[in-house]
Parts: sequence; structure tokens; C-alpha cells
Amino acid sequence: MRHYTDIGQMQMPPDFRYARIAAQGRPRHEMFDTFCLKHPSMNVGKRAKIFSPFDALKGFGDAVSSKEIKYTKRRELCESDCEELDKKIIALGELITDSRAAKEKNITVRVTYYVACNDPNSEAYKRLGRYVTAEGIVMNVDRVFGNMTVGNTMIELRNIADIEIL
Repeated sequence: MRHYTDIGQMQMPPDFRYARIAAQGRPRHEMFDTFCLKHPSMNVGKRAKIFSPFDALKGFGDAVSSKEIKYTKRRELCESDCEELDKKIIALGELITDSRAAKEKNITVRVTYYVACNDPNSEAYKRLGRYVTAEGIVMNVDRVFGNMTVGNTMIELRNIADIEIL
């Protein structure tokens, strides 16, 4: 029987009541003894999952990160910028008549558009917004309903600030 004088990093006190158990060391089990059959070792992936962090307050992280977004007022475009933007939208609408034409023409654009704040917990809710850029192939330009599809993003024409054809 081994005699341990320390427990981990500290010295074992002489009147330590579990000295005999500590002296036995770590338990060792045979492959198919009754303990191993009753308590099989856990998969390393599952074991790691036990110690992974969890979100105690659901949505709190999202609420904090939403406060970091800087919102601005919507910029009013001057008349010349509006005319230039209308010309680009009309030209794209004439080129892209349907989804087959969109795939054949493969016109890639970068669209900057305004998105209003839709977070009810923000002081900017429905008053301010931010400008977002979408880049992709123009799939649809619908001037009747007033929207444009770039990649998988549907954008209202009235919110577009700039279109750059790549």
C-alpha cells in the first residue's frame, strides 16, 4: 500500500480522515467487470457537451448585440440621383423579363438599400434604420409591385439608395 503525503498541490494533514482512501489511488476496472457493464464509459463528444456553455437567459445575447447596431436617418436622394437610379432600374427591368432571362444574362449588381429598425426593444424602432448592401445576380425586377430580387434578397425599390452593376 502506497503512502500519500500530499493531495494534489497541498500537503495532506496528519489527521486527514480520508487518507486511507487517498492512499488507494484511482480505481481501476477490468473491461467486463460488473461496474463497467453497469456504468459504461461515456463517448468523448457527449462528455464534452456536458461542460459546454449554455444560454441561461434565452435571447439576452441577441438583445445585447442588437444595441451595438448603429442606426441612422434615411437619406433623401437629390433629383439627379433619383433619375439615374430610375434609369438603372428600367434598364435592368427590360433586360430581366423572367427567371430564364435572368439566368441567361447573369447580371451581377451591388445594391445599397435602407432597412428600417424592426427591433421593438430599440429606441430606433420604426424611426431610424441602417443601410445594407446586397450583392448577387438580378433575378427579378417588378416595377408594378415595386420590388427587385438580388440573389435571394427581395428589396423594395423605394428603399434603394444605389445600384452598381458589376
